[in-house]
Amino acid sequence: MTEDTKMKQVAGTSDSAAPQKTMSQGLESIDRDYLEQATLEKAKELGLSYINIAKAPINPDLLKILKPDTAKNALMMPFFRIGKRLRIAVVDPNNAETKRVIEELKKQKYLLNINLASLTGLEEILKLYESDQYQVKKEIQTTYSEKEVQEYEKELVNLADLGPKVETVTSEEGLQLINMGAMKTGASDIHFEPGAKAVRIRFRIDGVLHKVFELDAATYKNLSNQIKYLAKMKLNVSSVPQDGRFSFELNQRKIDVRVSDIPTQFGESFVFRLLDSERGLLSYEDMGFKHDYLKKMNNLINMSHGMILCTGPTGSGKTSTLYSVLDQFNSPESKIITLEDPIEYNLDGVSQSQINEKRGYNFADGLKSVLRQDPDVVMIGEIRDIDTAETASQAALTGHVVLSTLHTNSAVETIPRLINMGLPPFMVAPALHTIIAQRLVRKVCDNCKVMRSIPEAKLKDIQKTVEAINKIKPDLKIEIPAKLPHPAGCDKCSHTGYSGRIAIHEIINLDYEIRDMILKEESSNNILLAARRKGLITMREDGILKVLEGLTTLEEVVRVTGFNR
Repeated sequence: MTEDTKMKQVAGTSDSAAPQKTMSQGLESIDRDYLEQATLEKAKELGLSYINIAKAPINPDLLKILKPDTAKNALMMPFFRIGKRLRIAVVDPNNAETKRVIEELKKQKYLLNINLASLTGLEEILKLYESDQYQVKKEIQTTYSEKEVQEYEKELVNLADLGPKVETVTSEEGLQLINMGAMKTGASDIHFEPGAKAVRIRFRIDGVLHKVFELDAATYKNLSNQIKYLAKMKLNVSSVPQDGRFSFELNQRKIDVRVSDIPTQFGESFVFRLLDSERGLLSYEDMGFKHDYLKKMNNLINMSHGMILCTGPTGSGKTSTLYSVLDQFNSPESKIITLEDPIEYNLDGVSQSQINEKRGYNFADGLKSVLRQDPDVVMIGEIRDIDTAETASQAALTGHVVLSTLHTNSAVETIPRLINMGLPPFMVAPALHTIIAQRLVRKVCDNCKVMRSIPEAKLKDIQKTVEAINKIKPDLKIEIPAKLPHPAGCDKCSHTGYSGRIAIHEIINLDYEIRDMILKEESSNNILLAARRKGLITMREDGILKVLEGLTTLEEVVRVTGFNR
């Protein structure tokens, strides 16, 4: 084979009306690196840019620009777009069919940048059209009808039935089944975890992961491609993390899905976070606020300014608590603006703004813009840096009520956390009004719980806690019942013994004494002791109170709080 013949095959040049795909047979013996280098040299001769198209990340939306047959016949593929500026890869820019499609794109007002690609590389990338999940002619079903839900309920009584069913349907239908299964069980997250022999699917239900079923590798490959297509991730990128999102409708409720994708040794691992943006807000009582803490929450409406921080780990219900506080402030006389990432609930009467870090719209800059909107109440999804902390504190000191979240283990630890971020004590002390720390514990299933006597080891632990609470809050007059509910397990709770969750809390309202201690930079332990003298009940103690009320179990309280405090 002559050098000229090789170059013609690399560039795909021919005298026919359309590029000849059969040329790929003659390229099989040529080294791939040589092909790409030869294509690069040919591009220079033609005055074109070069692209190794097989390695280019392709956004799913780009597949919609050309129909599959058009792209395959013209041997071309769009691979990058900003507005109407479009970069396309072609094998032979002088071919009649390629020219025709280029002219069609120009008529659609596209500003084209033509890049030369090797035939082998382009044929490889065109395979994206072949799987059923990339048939862009077909609309993706994102609304699950009442009939579909009824059929699902009828066919899949047990979650264990999901696996075999998913393996016998299309990837689109399989994903629908998984989503409906998650919604049926009240799952907050779906985990897709590739292993050496199979792919494990787990649901996070009431804060705890449960294995639901396993899939074979072939089924999961198609399913993962469907996920990436829906979430608008780059289809041919599997070696770096990606984030995306999509939504679906179920029983006329819109469910937003945040998707995280990371590469693992056995394939891509996905996690879905399911957000029901239309579910109703809970009252303080339903969220688990009791006794003095309920009074403290109801009194927040009397604030004229200051910062309310809700702290805890991811998934501890912080945002739900702040939404309920916002609802308390929401009135025709108040201007409320939120900065969120993402917007988890839709609130009537509230201006909600979505953060977009990729486009430079972050919490710090967004907050500065929000303060020019003359708000009375501002909610910031999270304080992540000193810029956001400073601006939030300044807003709290200048007549605004500011709500936000922070990741700390307890209420009192919030104070040194802010100072360690770089916020000076003289700003922390006057700006902070209330700190709410919380965790979520699972509630005992009312349908299957059984009443049992308290084992002696547990009884001693409970007695010790009750003595401490009665010493701090003698008016509560806590008594220990003879029996407590024990989780048994039934179909209603998926045999976990638990159904639903409730929060346990500790709340610190900053008064003159605590503010003075912050200004003097006293230790967190001293501040905690001062708060205890004023009646602070810790999260663990609040959890024990809920155990005694029969709402949860000691095991749950220990699981989320540990043995300390």
